[in-house]
Amino acid sequence: MITKKKSDRPIFICRICLPIIALLAGTLFTLNCSDDSTGPGEVVSSRAYQGHASDADIDNFVKSYPHTVGTRLDDCQTCHRGGTVTDDEMEPVSTNPCDFCHLIQHPPAGWTGLPASIDETLNPYGEAYSGAGRDRDAIVAIAALDSDGDSYSNSDEIDDLRYPGDGNSYPGLELCPVLTVTLEEMKRMPEHTQFVLANATKQQYDFYATYTGVRIVDLLEESGVDLTGATSIDIMAPDGYAKTFTMDQITGQYPDHRFYPGFGADDLGTDCAFVEYPDETYGLAWGDWIGVELGQEFWHMIAYERDGQPLERSYPDPASGRIIGEGPFRNMIPPGAEEDDLNRPDRGKNEDTSGCTLMEWNYNDYIDHNAGSMVKATVIIRINPVDPGCEEFDIINGGWAMVDGDFILIYGHGVTVE
Repeated sequence: MITKKKSDRPIFICRICLPIIALLAGTLFTLNCSDDSTGPGEVVSSRAYQGHASDADIDNFVKSYPHTVGTRLDDCQTCHRGGTVTDDEMEPVSTNPCDFCHLIQHPPAGWTGLPASIDETLNPYGEAYSGAGRDRDAIVAIAALDSDGDSYSNSDEIDDLRYPGDGNSYPGLELCPVLTVTLEEMKRMPEHTQFVLANATKQQYDFYATYTGVRIVDLLEESGVDLTGATSIDIMAPDGYAKTFTMDQITGQYPDHRFYPGFGADDLGTDCAFVEYPDETYGLAWGDWIGVELGQEFWHMIAYERDGQPLERSYPDPASGRIIGEGPFRNMIPPGAEEDDLNRPDRGKNEDTSGCTLMEWNYNDYIDHNAGSMVKATVIIRINPVDPGCEEFDIINGGWAMVDGDFILIYGHGVTVE
């Protein structure tokens, strides 16, 4: 039986001196055990998603509001918004703030309605901050404004850890209902296993691995989620990183792809190798350079095992803040291109290949680099559109508790509780 609860479940965290947070009866409070200051109230750095660790804007924000360090507001979403775009099949896709910004640099072919600049991704609070000078003085200057028009000043919302740029987030708003799914509950659902290529963009190595878990479409059905009218699904990590997927990417079967041996360190040397292989390759021929079809069913899944072992439990690197490890859950999305030559491995984008052979296997932007869509330490499945009449789960404050507790949360469109 899937546990169905409101998101006021008590959650307690203490990992590498991250803030200790309790979500108790819908009330948020923070005990900060870090030493992130050079003086009273002077915060050195934000803990927002570490891909933007050098972002001066979020640092300006948390230095002005030190109580927000390590909270939900210590995040890109404080100033940025998501948006609805149109995919190459003319279907609307609701994107989260991370992906909406990334569409500027990585626009999918045939998609329309994409943002052309960072300014177009700002929410009302971000626009006010930018217009006031985009510095710490700007944070102070807009404190008394009601940027999102919800009748609460920016400072009042920030004091209550609500988003000052989102009119659907304000003090006293009821929290959205969530479904809690544990590892043991997931293991009682229909199991799915696939031997699949994970193609990275920047890293040296792509890899083949066998993932075992549950198809996402089965997980949602077993959890009683009604997907009628859903526009997209976000899969999220405890550091706030999120990826948006179309409904076809969630519910549809993926094309078969091929196994390409001969590109490991034993074949090309450590400097020029670009594929890691597991010991078990299902008897596929290592000498077949053309590539043999894998002949399996491929689906978007939530995995809890890799090559027969539980996924390594993730944790935040205390030096960089980045996620180390994969598990206990990670979404596994297979390569989705129909053309065989776009479902193959290639070298990393930043690799020096000047001394290597097989230059036709160098980075190719048109190949499906699916590894970037595999969210390490998956803790949230958010189904869009989310009801604007409730406050979303605070992933920044609650995500690592889910990693420790071996469970994920599902919330949003089609999610109900008894």
